[in-house]
Amino acid sequence: MSVTDAKDWDTGEWGGRGVADILADEHERIDRLLSDVVAMDAAKQGRRDVADAFISSLTRHLSAEEQDLLPATRKAAPDLESTIDAELAADVELLHTLAALHKADATSEEFDALLARTQLQVRRHISAAHEDIHPEVRRRMTREEQVRLGNRVDIFAEAAPTRPHPKTPMTPPLNKIVDPAMGAVDKIRDVLSGRKTRPQDL
Repeated sequence: MSVTDAKDWDTGEWGGRGVADILADEHERIDRLLSDVVAMDAAKQGRRDVADAFISSLTRHLSAEEQDLLPATRKAAPDLESTIDAELAADVELLHTLAALHKADATSEEFDALLARTQLQVRRHISAAHEDIHPEVRRRMTREEQVRLGNRVDIFAEAAPTRPHPKTPMTPPLNKIVDPAMGAVDKIRDVLSGRKTRPQDL
């Protein structure tokens, strides 16, 4: 759902939701979806579909953060450069895990082990975002900048890949070109294979 960036003339404040609030909500939804996969019995029909919806949701989320949130944070808070570099490196590792999870048999022990690793990586991602990045976004960016950034994150997420591609560029300008192209290819493959990519499709 897109964020409205209309001016609230009564209060003089920029209307709509800021990017940190939007991404925090996404973190909750992604974490719940991952918990649903973990809680499912290995032999349960539909486990693969729930896992695919989780993988797709997290992949889109990471792409949107990398295309706009992290570059904007780097610009607004130059002293966080090492933190952002660490986040990008962690994203690569998480995407490698998601790629392996995507290929693994959902009834296998390998799948369970990859899920456990994914949980640790997702928790680290959420903790770093909420403790190190989001507070600085709220503190250093104007309300208008935060809402505009939230709008762009929504737009980028719609065009983002639905399958993990850990070897593609992670920073602008190349990722803003490559990610939408990969996203278009992924969506064609998803349609042809009948792959579930969103929780509402389950």
